[in-house]
Amino acid sequence: MSNERVRRRVNEKVKEKLKEIETQPEIRDPNEPPVPILTRKEYGDGYGKVGRHVEVKVNSFEVTNISKYNKFFKYNIEINPIDKDIEVDVKRERSDYGKSIRRRVLKELSLEMEDWFHKVVYAYDGGSTLYTTSYLGFDKVKDVKAVVKEEISIANLQNLDGEPTRYKVIINRLDTIIELTQINKYINGEEFEWEFFSDEAFNVLNSLIHKVGMENEKYIQSGNSSIYNKENKKNINGGVELCLGWVSTVRPGQGSLFINVNPTYTTFYQPLNLEEFLFQCFFPKYQNIPNEINAFQLKKINEILKGLLVKPLHLEPIQTGRRIRRLLAATKVNRFRYKPRADSEETFPLERYFRERYKLKASSRLFVELMTDDDTSIAWPVEFCKIIEGQRYSNKKLSGKQRGEIILLAKFKPSINEQETIRGAKEILQLQNDPTGVGMKVDPNLAKVDARVIKSTDVKYAGKIMKPNNGQWNLKDVKFVESGERLEFWHVVIFEQSKWMPKGEVINFIENLARQCESQGMSIARNRPEIQYLQYYNKGPNVVKQAYEDARDILRRPPQLIIFIIPGEKSPINTELYETIKRVMDTEIGCLSQCVSVDSRKNFRSPQYCANLAMKINLKLGGVNSILPEDKLRLPSGEEVLFLGADVTHPKDKNGKSICAVVGSLDNQAGRFITKYQDQERSGKEEILEIDKLIKEILREYCDYQKRRSRVKNNEVITLPPCIIMYRDGVSESQFERVLRWELPKIREACRLFRQGYEPKIIFSVVGKRHHTRIFPVDPKNRMEADKNGNCLVGTIVDKKITHPTLNDFYLQSHFANQGTARPSHYTILHDDIKLTIDEFQGLSNTLCYNFQRSTSSVSIPAPTYYAHLTCARAKMYLTTHRGNIYLPNVHRNLKNYPMYFM
Repeated sequence: MSNERVRRRVNEKVKEKLKEIETQPEIRDPNEPPVPILTRKEYGDGYGKVGRHVEVKVNSFEVTNISKYNKFFKYNIEINPIDKDIEVDVKRERSDYGKSIRRRVLKELSLEMEDWFHKVVYAYDGGSTLYTTSYLGFDKVKDVKAVVKEEISIANLQNLDGEPTRYKVIINRLDTIIELTQINKYINGEEFEWEFFSDEAFNVLNSLIHKVGMENEKYIQSGNSSIYNKENKKNINGGVELCLGWVSTVRPGQGSLFINVNPTYTTFYQPLNLEEFLFQCFFPKYQNIPNEINAFQLKKINEILKGLLVKPLHLEPIQTGRRIRRLLAATKVNRFRYKPRADSEETFPLERYFRERYKLKASSRLFVELMTDDDTSIAWPVEFCKIIEGQRYSNKKLSGKQRGEIILLAKFKPSINEQETIRGAKEILQLQNDPTGVGMKVDPNLAKVDARVIKSTDVKYAGKIMKPNNGQWNLKDVKFVESGERLEFWHVVIFEQSKWMPKGEVINFIENLARQCESQGMSIARNRPEIQYLQYYNKGPNVVKQAYEDARDILRRPPQLIIFIIPGEKSPINTELYETIKRVMDTEIGCLSQCVSVDSRKNFRSPQYCANLAMKINLKLGGVNSILPEDKLRLPSGEEVLFLGADVTHPKDKNGKSICAVVGSLDNQAGRFITKYQDQERSGKEEILEIDKLIKEILREYCDYQKRRSRVKNNEVITLPPCIIMYRDGVSESQFERVLRWELPKIREACRLFRQGYEPKIIFSVVGKRHHTRIFPVDPKNRMEADKNGNCLVGTIVDKKITHPTLNDFYLQSHFANQGTARPSHYTILHDDIKLTIDEFQGLSNTLCYNFQRSTSSVSIPAPTYYAHLTCARAKMYLTTHRGNIYLPNVHRNLKNYPMYFM
């Protein structure tokens, strides 16, 4: 790489870092005292008593002896190719391949320099950290901070001339010693500091337990804790393969450490010829790849190809790899020159060279430009490229059809999940055989834990109370609590050809839907809306605006609602069209919309399907489908509560923006919620920087709503709820203190600024689903322990043994899983002014899972948190780029009176 290019890249990185520092406020002053820790002991013994007691198994294995070594030494290690930068401009999921290469280099180094590693157990994370049980051989003199540099060649990784790829290895001893003795104090609850969540002792142990799997070439490691079996895979649509694997981490429990093991899966590129991959992924309906690829298709192709590692078939047996920059037509490589060898002085016109030297097909019109370590331009014909095995395929790029296939293949029944958990622990990680080499002993059986099953909550409809059975009920002979605005002026737009979606079939569907809406108690005119066919291709947002204008002309007034029937998941425009409709209708026009997929046409006659749509439409029009008993939502003191939910979602690229959402309840039955969102600079941080602004807006909307409902005068002061309970999503354990330190004072400040003297009592809790803990019934055939699918019963709570030794946390499985193994949600109470008992908080959290308004079953997280998650997902669709700047528009003012427009 040229010095100028290196200098340019370094300057760009520095500018990015400075910009990030300037745009992000400092959350934590190092001189500030730590945030007080709310411990389990502050809730009595911290364990619930309510419910029927049962015993369950969990997918964790107890560590009975941690290590015969009390301390580990830390080294910084750099492993970089001498000839080329293999990870330039590569997204995170592609960097796993680089980690596997670095592990191979380190293993080769340990064999060549055996005396350095003599009687030393080491653990390597695949990145820049190496842990050892004693000083390495070159570093025995403790007074000298040694740095060693070596070159290692890997024979079957070559450059374009067939020479082994050379890697420079730099190992630098750090003055860091990791003590394992501190872990015992941690798990016994003797000591706890927030920093323990990122204690390096856990990094050491996690690196050690993955060592065996990583030294076996049958396996691929992805991230820091997942191992995938290359021999256990299934091909799915579009040139992608699904690999089964195991995620495993060392977790603290009460008095013990546990190794949590869970079957998982991920997608990889099939190691196909690149031409075949393009054919399968983008042109499955064609006989050949078309000569002309339009701009829309080319953009989609390059999103999936950029950074992909391919090897050249025309240079066999040379095994080299190059990353793709982009796909190009042959006309775009006219200026490219081809150099047969790195040391060759002669170059040739690229296309002519391949055509004459390798008899390139006359029909071949596609090349891929490759990433290089200098300023030269290199390209290979697509038919001469082979995708290298073991490269992650980003889940964000999967089509709807691919996701459907994955769901069918990867939904493990609880019994299968349990078997695979044990297999992963025994065969892959080999936990029973001290795979770490440090004397670790692990119980070979799944841990058994005391649990409780608490009762379901009644759900109230108009004149009827439903008593859920294992978290489920139905809408038969049930009317909604309150109808939304009477639906009279609506319109239907079909973005599909009439031969695929006949008008007669649509008319029948709309009539079925209207009848069902009426039977559920909605106020709806029986006039049939007009049906319009439109084409989306190459028209973008304008066609959605046209649909609205046409509807307004036909109705002679603005429509209340437009139903869009859009192409199914197999269509490449499905997601883009859906997002365009929501962005334009919500932010530019201000009209309610309901999208229906052509894939659902088989259900158009189904009363249940139409009832599910009716639930969404009634909510959007301002109605309330169901409510919860008020006594379940009021506190024992009789005080009312404002329920809040909050979430943050981050963009897939470094130039995007994070979306934050906060929702708040508007009534005492927690039936209606108001949602507020904003964007902030992407930083990897979870704090909602301006949460005070969002809270004040929610309080204002709360008062406005109460005034409208109570018909009070404008100058009359609305009583605000004396208590607030926040269910915060999207926070990892290592960020608990940061989020609590920033957001809790901001909520308090917002309340004070909104109304002088308003100082509510607050519970701040975190609820998460991004974890790998699963619970299994001891006897799956016992209906007092398990449901018909073999999962634990809805309402099962675990708050002992595998939970945190100090903090007040618990696992609650509040939903029924139709397929696969249910995933309990993990709750942690970080702050509590209200002083609920743990039983009261657990019961309240379970109750709020029964009021997700568009479902006839309990859900896995409380409704406020679910709504915040949906709001983030919807707001992400609004992000717009204008003149190189990304901005997030507000919801149109026309939707102010429809707070649940996003349902």
